[in-house]
Amino acid sequence: MATKLPAIASLSAADVLVANEPAWLQTWRQAGLAAFNTLEMPYWRRTDLTAFGFADMQLSADSGTFRIGADAPPGVVVMPMHLAVHEHVTLMQANLGAAVAVNVSKYAALNAATWRDGWFVYVPKNLETTLPLHLIQGFGAGNTLMSRNLVVLERGARLTLVEQLMGNGGPYSNVVTELILGDGATLKYTGMQTWGSAVHHVGHVVAKVGNDATIEWSAINTGALHAHIEAETNLIGNGSRVDWMAATVASDGQRLLTAPWLRHVGRSTEAHMDFKTVVKGSGYATFDGMIKIEGGSTDTITRLEEHALHLSPQARSDSIPGLKIDTNNVQKAGHASTSGEVDDEQLFYMQARGISKSEAVHMIVMGFFEPVLDRIPLESLREQVTAAIAARI
Repeated sequence: MATKLPAIASLSAADVLVANEPAWLQTWRQAGLAAFNTLEMPYWRRTDLTAFGFADMQLSADSGTFRIGADAPPGVVVMPMHLAVHEHVTLMQANLGAAVAVNVSKYAALNAATWRDGWFVYVPKNLETTLPLHLIQGFGAGNTLMSRNLVVLERGARLTLVEQLMGNGGPYSNVVTELILGDGATLKYTGMQTWGSAVHHVGHVVAKVGNDATIEWSAINTGALHAHIEAETNLIGNGSRVDWMAATVASDGQRLLTAPWLRHVGRSTEAHMDFKTVVKGSGYATFDGMIKIEGGSTDTITRLEEHALHLSPQARSDSIPGLKIDTNNVQKAGHASTSGEVDDEQLFYMQARGISKSEAVHMIVMGFFEPVLDRIPLESLREQVTAAIAARI
């Protein structure tokens, strides 16, 4: 059994230090602890923060379980974070915290102070890979998983990456992922939250996108009892782009919230967001999305859409799309949201052709999710996730 450190609610400066870590990282952890002790609890309107009470969390010396589901493409550096802080000091110091600062929220500060491991991925300049990299992480012996992942693509690099959270345990998970794209880089990123049914998950996933760089981001959220995911794409560079899609399924008892932010900072940036949600039983899903076009951004093209299907009267979904524009030089900008039951005309049409109502609903829902599922780059994983979603419809 892993040695337990004090409850997170009463951490001291000595508790967050890890043996043999470099001095610069110890200083960084202390800054995280100071922010954690100073910051107020965040105001997350639709997330029950009592489910993430610090008094119930314990920091464990156990770092969780980490494995590679598909071999790393040649030339790509993939290693645990606890090794990277020694072997890639310059890269770590330049990029750790560049996308998710220690003071973004009380939970991000806690992660900065206490993370025990995670994945470090580095793609050198102009290295283009076609083989997808599949990284998996889960709980170890402790009741709280604190992990941090850092993905760095240099200028002109290209990578396809699947990051999956899976398994039972915990029940507390606090995971931060930073995606750093250099100029002209391309990242096809699939983030999958498929935790067990008792997990309470807080996540921060943030991308910084350089000049003429592109991120194709797909998110699958089907697990956990409670989940609150702060996701953000920062189009910092001129000509940077994001194509962002997501699928969320919330069934009995689940409370799943995704808060995606899209920030246009550079000139001639382009973004398309298409989020899809299905709720069933007493499931409750929230989409709290925002597009922000900064004052210096010009010639922006951006669109946000969220669509939800309700499969039972008790199910609930809230959609809160927003658009803030601080510039008067925009090519196109807009947002839309729809929510409702499966279309009666579609059901009638399919039943008139001998398809049962339950099978018709199944086909409609799977077709609703198909654009997102098709972007999972590993066929076996795509089939696994598709079957898991289909079994819940």
